[in-house]
Amino acid sequence: MLRNTSVHPPKYQVAYLNACRADLLRIGALFRVAATSPHSAVHIPVPADARPMASVHGSTPPMPMLLAREDTGLRPSDWPDLRHGMRRASLPLTVTAPAARSPWRPDDVRRRADRRPARYAEHAETIVITARAELLFWIGDWLTAAGDTVAQDRHVHQHGESFLGDMVRFFDPRSTNRPMHAFCVVAVEPIFHRARWRKERTAVREGVLSR
Repeated sequence: MLRNTSVHPPKYQVAYLNACRADLLRIGALFRVAATSPHSAVHIPVPADARPMASVHGSTPPMPMLLAREDTGLRPSDWPDLRHGMRRASLPLTVTAPAARSPWRPDDVRRRADRRPARYAEHAETIVITARAELLFWIGDWLTAAGDTVAQDRHVHQHGESFLGDMVRFFDPRSTNRPMHAFCVVAVEPIFHRARWRKERTAVREGVLSR
C-alpha cells in the first residue's frame, strides 16, 4: 500500500499524481516491474484515508491505477473479472524491480514514444495505463528521478508540496487532449505539512496569549 499517494483522473484534460518522495520511488519501481513481464499487471489501490482533490472546477476523487504492457493484451473491460479473481485466489508475491536508469532517452526512443504514446483509460472506477515495455521503463525512470529531487526541493520544505513536472509527452505528445493533455506529478510530504500546521497553531496561541 502506498499510503501517501493519490491519483486523480483528468479534470479538464489534466490528471494528477500526488505522492511523497518514498512513494514516488516505489511507483517508479512498479512501472518498471510492469514493464518486465508480458503476462502481468500491477495494481495500485487507493489508500483508505485518501481524500478528493478540490479545485475551482469541483472535487475529484482519487482512483486506483492498473499498469500493464500493451502486449499483455489487457483491455480495460477485462479488469472487473481480473479483480474478482485476484480477491479470491491471490497470494503474496515478492519481486525485485529493475534498477532505475537516467530518464534521458535518445532521439529514436523519443520518436517512437511520439508515434505510440501510452494509453490512458478508465473502467470500473480504475485508471488503466498500458504502453510498450520501453515506454513503461521510461516512465518509471522519470518518476524515480522526480522522487530523487524532492529532498532538495525548497517548495516542499516551505509549503509541504511542490509541482515536479508532467508526463505529457508520454501520453499526449501532440496535445490532442484525448483523453488528457497532462499528467501532473506533485510531491506532497505530510511531515512538512504537519510541521507547518504546528507552527501556525503555535503562532495563533502566542498571539492570543499576548493580547
